[in-house]
Amino acid sequence: MGFRSWLRERFSRSAQRKHRAKAPGATRAHESRAEIAPGFPLDEWEEVPAYLPVDPAEHLPACIIASAIAAGAQEESKLVVKRVSVANPEHQRVAVIATALGAGALEKSSFAVKRIYKQKDMEGTQSDAA
Repeated sequence: MGFRSWLRERFSRSAQRKHRAKAPGATRAHESRAEIAPGFPLDEWEEVPAYLPVDPAEHLPACIIASAIAAGAQEESKLVVKRVSVANPEHQRVAVIATALGAGALEKSSFAVKRIYKQKDMEGTQSDAA
């Protein structure tokens, strides 16, 4: 085992969790639940996707144009469009607002939004069609 491997094993999050679980006198006030942030259980939140799937048949001209541009001058090349997606406007709006609030008055700051979550409807997601 090299020095880097030892460091990685010693200071990784999973090793720290194992160490805490083995610690004598470690008591759990509640059952461990997956959390997206401290105090926010994962089962009460759902991730907002950055892109929404679209049926490629509905956007055939866009697929043909994108394939032609990607192929360029390579006439013998073949391009298969596996997936067509459109940007999620809800995700874009929340990301812009969050970065603007995070930046505040600091002009030279930059942020990367990795995930956006929204709270699940606790009453259920059934429609009125019942």
